[in-house]
Amino acid sequence: MHRPRLETLVIFATLLAGAMLFAFPFLWMVGTSFKVNRELAIDRVRLLPAPPRPEPRTPFVDDRQFRSPSRPDGVPEAVWDEALPRLQAQAAQRIDAWNPSLGLSHVDVEPVEGDSYRREMIEGLLSAAAERISDVARGAAVAAERAARGLADGAPAAARLEDDLRPASIRTGVTALEDQCGRIWDDRMLERTFDLCYRRICLGACRVRSSDFRVHAWPDGGKWTVVNGDAQLTDRRTASTRHQEASIDFSDERTAVFRLAARPPVEADRIDRVFVAFRADETWARVRFRVLRDGRWYRTTETLNLHDKDWVETRLRWPTADPDPMVRRTHLWLTEAGAAAPDDPAMAVEMIVTHNRRLGAWRDKILNHYRTVFREMPIGRFIMTSLALSILNVVLMIFSCTLCGYAFARLSWPGRDLCFVVMLATMMIPAQVTMIPSFLIFKQLGWYNTLLPLWVPAAFGSPFFIFLLRQFLKTVPTDLEDAARIDGCGFLRIYWHLMLPLVLPTIAIIAVYTFMGTWNNFMGPLIYVNDERLFPLALGLFKFELTSGGDVGLMMAASFVMTLPVILLFFFVQRYFIQGVTLTGMKG
Repeated sequence: MHRPRLETLVIFATLLAGAMLFAFPFLWMVGTSFKVNRELAIDRVRLLPAPPRPEPRTPFVDDRQFRSPSRPDGVPEAVWDEALPRLQAQAAQRIDAWNPSLGLSHVDVEPVEGDSYRREMIEGLLSAAAERISDVARGAAVAAERAARGLADGAPAAARLEDDLRPASIRTGVTALEDQCGRIWDDRMLERTFDLCYRRICLGACRVRSSDFRVHAWPDGGKWTVVNGDAQLTDRRTASTRHQEASIDFSDERTAVFRLAARPPVEADRIDRVFVAFRADETWARVRFRVLRDGRWYRTTETLNLHDKDWVETRLRWPTADPDPMVRRTHLWLTEAGAAAPDDPAMAVEMIVTHNRRLGAWRDKILNHYRTVFREMPIGRFIMTSLALSILNVVLMIFSCTLCGYAFARLSWPGRDLCFVVMLATMMIPAQVTMIPSFLIFKQLGWYNTLLPLWVPAAFGSPFFIFLLRQFLKTVPTDLEDAARIDGCGFLRIYWHLMLPLVLPTIAIIAVYTFMGTWNNFMGPLIYVNDERLFPLALGLFKFELTSGGDVGLMMAASFVMTLPVILLFFFVQRYFIQGVTLTGMKG
């Protein structure tokens, strides 16, 4: 009695495991499209993205930068257990004695002091030491144990000695690690570790480009000022650059505005784009820009997020008369926002930073790569081209295959069986064999670099689908057809009103497979289409991959956009896949 239940459970468990196995790549693609580049660079495989954490103040210390220290390879466990607290104390002493600085500028420790700063710096120093400890220091305890026992190298195995170390050998290993870390943890290493965990917004220099394609630096380097918000700016210097670090408190005011004003380096009406350099702090705050030029204010219509921790340079551009829709757009458009006030400078750039709440940060993180994909590539045009090709192929394929299948199955005409055998024989010819002859034929017809070769062949049907429909139609009782003829129906009316409704499940299968084949078709457009304006989505993604620098997150977002219509189509027609009984309308 319990055996059928057990078999059912095993069957369901097996099906569930198989479904999860095949669904994992898709889930990984979706999860990766939500991740930022920093999350893609970690060693651990994680399906879901890390939650964004908007901070009420900046700068701050990110306590997620470093993981808890783990035992380095080659260091015996007994040595590491005794060395870890001593190394932590040594690192804490080194941090207390160090004067925090970045480049040539001292950093006030008041905003970052406390347990978070000390703990993260200790973990960072231990992580750096684990990668740089020499093999001699790692094996010092084992070497001392060999010497104490008078053993030659290689006998017995080192693994056996690690489990049976004498206290003196352990102390030797600990001392070696302490000496090695003392040499590794110099001021340069402390500064590098502090730079990795210290999150701050930095405002750099601006540049402008004139209509003659020459790039001009801002006069005197430019100096940012605070226009609005609870914020202040601190000058920072490195060996080669100067910038300003922003300290913002979003507790009372959620927006801070910074302005860079100066005399334009060239005539204002000749400036066609502005380059703004800044460093983000991973708080997912929203950033917009305003530019004052020639007595008019202009603003960006799109919003950026501070989701990274590196320097970026954003391009702001005024719309042109005839922009090329096929060129990858890596800039933000500027639209007019009103006249300038009488006391406004001749030219200015404003950076508006708005605090983001947790729900808004989650939404921006999920949509981050998708917004970039739709902004930088004409994906809407690619989707419409693929959709038009898919609809044409589906309609023509269904019409031609059902008509031919009906003729082969229900009509009697001379040479029918011979033509059917010849048609089946064409299925044995690989597509690679007919690829070059087909290309030459279409080129002679003048169809090269058009979409005609991608949908016209569907009007001639597919041998496999015709065979499938013929076999299905042969199972339909002839009594239905005879009754229709008695009622005065001709061949076409029988085909349209009687046969097509009976083969709807097969038509659904043909529609799905044709849609998938056309939607995912890459080789056909690659051979016949050279004009980027005619690219379908598959070829458009290939072009985007070549120009995006291999950004995995962007490619996963674009791939999900390409996969989504196929998934929706399957859910809409899935009931036809499970319809296994042909309704004949006959009793008995």
